[in-house]
Amino acid sequence: MSDLALSKIGGLIKAPEDLSKLDDIRQQFAKEKSAVDIKLSTTTDVQITSINNNLSQLNQTISSLEEIKGGISKFQNTYDESVTSIKDYDLIGKMISTNQYLNQVTSLYQDIRGLRSILDALNHDIIAETGMLRDDLRYNLPNILIIHYRYTQIRNFADYLENYSQSLSDDLQSIVYNITSPVRETIRLFDELLTECIISITEATKDDNFEILYKVVTIVLWEDKEDTKLSVMKNLDLIKNDMNKSYNGFRSKRRNYKKFFFEKFKLFFEDTFNSCVDHYQNDRIGLYDNLHWLEDELTFVYKYLSPLLPKDWQFGEFTEKVFYDKLHQYTMDMINHEPPAEDILRVLSYDKRFGDYSKQLDGSAKSIIGDDLKETVLDDYLRNITNKMKEWNDSLIKQETTYFTERLKAPDVYPFEQIVEEEEGPNNIVEMTVQIQAYVLPDFKTPLNMLKQQADVAAESGYSKILVEVIESWCNAYIARVENFQVVLDEEMDRYFTVFSNEKFLIKESKAKRLFKKRPTVVNVDELSPEEQSNISRPGILEYFGALANSFEISGESMTSKFINTYKEKVHTNYHVKISQAFESAISSSESLNSEICIAISNIIINDLYVIMCNLFTKKWLEDGMKQTGDAMMATLMTDTIAEYMGEIRWYCIYTIYQSLFQIFLDKFVCAYLKIGFENILYGDGKKINPETQGYKSFGSRAQKDAELLFEGLENLFTNKDRRYLFSTLSAIDFLGDLAMCPDPMDFIPNFWKYKILPVFYNCSTDYIKAVVLCRKDMDKNQWRTLEPILEDIKAKYHEEVEPPEFPVLTLDDFDFKV
Repeated sequence: MSDLALSKIGGLIKAPEDLSKLDDIRQQFAKEKSAVDIKLSTTTDVQITSINNNLSQLNQTISSLEEIKGGISKFQNTYDESVTSIKDYDLIGKMISTNQYLNQVTSLYQDIRGLRSILDALNHDIIAETGMLRDDLRYNLPNILIIHYRYTQIRNFADYLENYSQSLSDDLQSIVYNITSPVRETIRLFDELLTECIISITEATKDDNFEILYKVVTIVLWEDKEDTKLSVMKNLDLIKNDMNKSYNGFRSKRRNYKKFFFEKFKLFFEDTFNSCVDHYQNDRIGLYDNLHWLEDELTFVYKYLSPLLPKDWQFGEFTEKVFYDKLHQYTMDMINHEPPAEDILRVLSYDKRFGDYSKQLDGSAKSIIGDDLKETVLDDYLRNITNKMKEWNDSLIKQETTYFTERLKAPDVYPFEQIVEEEEGPNNIVEMTVQIQAYVLPDFKTPLNMLKQQADVAAESGYSKILVEVIESWCNAYIARVENFQVVLDEEMDRYFTVFSNEKFLIKESKAKRLFKKRPTVVNVDELSPEEQSNISRPGILEYFGALANSFEISGESMTSKFINTYKEKVHTNYHVKISQAFESAISSSESLNSEICIAISNIIINDLYVIMCNLFTKKWLEDGMKQTGDAMMATLMTDTIAEYMGEIRWYCIYTIYQSLFQIFLDKFVCAYLKIGFENILYGDGKKINPETQGYKSFGSRAQKDAELLFEGLENLFTNKDRRYLFSTLSAIDFLGDLAMCPDPMDFIPNFWKYKILPVFYNCSTDYIKAVVLCRKDMDKNQWRTLEPILEDIKAKYHEEVEPPEFPVLTLDDFDFKV
């Protein structure tokens, strides 16, 4: 019994009272059994019917297989017969080939007969397309691809005929040539159309017409693919001369339209450059200043055009090389014709610019001269410009020397404004503007203008080496001018003192002659006519000395304030030191010259004072202080002479020169005053100083009176700030009163040296004290020998304890007194 039946029985009999229902249960099971039997019978009938159908289909399949087997047997028999009947097989093949040949001949006949009309129509379409493009760069070539297809078919047909005719007789070859010759005109017209397309690509693309580019590139790529396929087949020996082969795709040789594309672009770019060259044929160097179009063209190609072309074409590099080759050749032609230095520099300047530009394009800086030749050209230019600058400077030196020595007219006047420091009250320094109508040499700014011109051009070249060399060459030329004027200055001073020297007023043993670098040849002025005197030393020497000093001082200020930093900014920091050194050498040389000029002017003024100073520290000088006649004292006469000179100089010398001149003069004047006076005591009419003489008759009182008169007479020639230097300098005369008249000098002098003299004259020479000691009546050389080391020791200790002053007084630093 099944589980289902048992579960049902279990569900029906759950309690003892359910046993009374067994008959009902038996009937119910009988009904269910009858239903199950009916379902089982029906299902069995369906399965039997299905089996019968399948057996019927299997019988049909077996019958079909028998038929197929019979067909295969027949096919095998036919194959065996065809293999064993080779003679019939060859005949069938020949018949097929003959049929193909007849069909090919028929097609050839028809195509040859219609070739002319086909060519005429194609030529007409090509010409029309070319004309439309020439008239309007916005034309998008709607027919060019169809034209290319038809053109390719014609070329394939012509190639086929010409290739096949190679195996024919000469007469037949001639006939074929006559047939295909009109195709050459079509080829020319198509190439002309393609050329027009190529040269229009850049401008059309700039006008947002990309159709020309895309269609031309499509044609070139297809042609290149066909050329490549042909080359591969030839290399693999897969090409057979089969007359029956269709000529629609026939190609016997490469057509090289990719090469054609690049060649036409090359010619187009070269023609563009040549047009620019023709425009500047009368100013060949001017071309380098007008190549912005070339850079714009390259930028467009690299940025916009090249990315639209196949990457392996490297169109940007190709275009750059075309322009580079033309520019390189043009530059070589320029250099080979040995252009002037200025032109070479302009070439080098553009070379640097092109190198920087090309580096931005593709990361590689290129030289239009060539790296190997560039160094040679640089050296040639530098040698050229250096020689030219030297020639120019030599000519300028001759002109300036003639102008300076002949002094035929007053120096030129140059309005000059200068800012100087002034003191308004204690420790209150203010700035004030001083305007001077300064004397200068004619065209004194020409050297600076030449420097600016040459240096600016050199800076634009971008080559630091050139700029530094130009600056160094100019500075060397500047120094040469300075050195020439130093020689001229010495010669002028020799001539001046040949005529106007007042040494005759000094005593025979006077050491004042040591003030001069050369001992002048003194002539008897009384024996010379004014003209002869003028021929020896022309008038105007002081004015010209002032003009010379002004010229170099103004130039030096310009170099310091404008040129040094300006040109240092234009070169690599590695060259900053060289530029600074070059300018500083030039400025230093002019400062040295100006110092010599100030010394020369001071010597001329002091020479004029010899007539008065020859009586210093003599009896006449001492008695001068006791005069009651009203006549001017010697110090007043000296002051008037100095004020006359310096007052005049103040009108035409810039303040810097005037200030320097006055300081140098004061230093030299005070030293000359002391030396002449002391030498008069030791060797002339003067008497040794008697410290016991007191009052207005004493040496000390008289010396201090001179210092007072000199200060009062000269103070108005100084600013408040510079008046300190005047006061300090004259202290050397004022101190004589204490040094010469003091009792117990061996005790007094060391203390006075430490607390009075050294604070004013920080590096004071001990010869200053030596002269006083030797001129005192109560002292001698032995006392000086004792005193000298004491003073030197005090000075050394003072320097250890006290820093040097910011503005030292130099008057007595080099005071030298020989006995």
